[in-house]
Amino acid sequence: MNTRAIRTLIVAIGLTIASAPIFAAKEECEHSWSNEHKNEGGARFDKHMAALHDALKLTSDQDAAWAQFIDKMKPVEMDKPRHQDWKDMSTPDRLDRMLDNMKSHEKQMAGHAEAIRAFYGALTPDQQKVFDKKYQAHHQRHDRHSHDKK
Repeated sequence: MNTRAIRTLIVAIGLTIASAPIFAAKEECEHSWSNEHKNEGGARFDKHMAALHDALKLTSDQDAAWAQFIDKMKPVEMDKPRHQDWKDMSTPDRLDRMLDNMKSHEKQMAGHAEAIRAFYGALTPDQQKVFDKKYQAHHQRHDRHSHDKK
């Protein structure tokens, strides 16, 4: 073997050994759908919405729009299949289940977009800036935990 091939092999082995603990660790992301995470969802939503309400400094004329917004934005329990269900399903059935889940998420997102647009229209331009800033911050935090980072 030539020297370059040996160096490449040594580097590859070193990287493999160095990365082994990463692959061996079975820690879950903080956004995993454990029972604890699901139970926290409602409390976390209420906390975020209270902070948003305070930051917007809504007037009494905007209370009805806020109530409708909150009602439509509340987290809903999605029907998450258990691992055993997936194991027992054929590949075409799993694909159908995934498509159904995607359609359900799309419908929920469309409802959220409609609620946000309606509420956003009831805000003053200054409140819209605050809302934009809060909403953008929410998605930046979510992006940091994305599993699709490249």
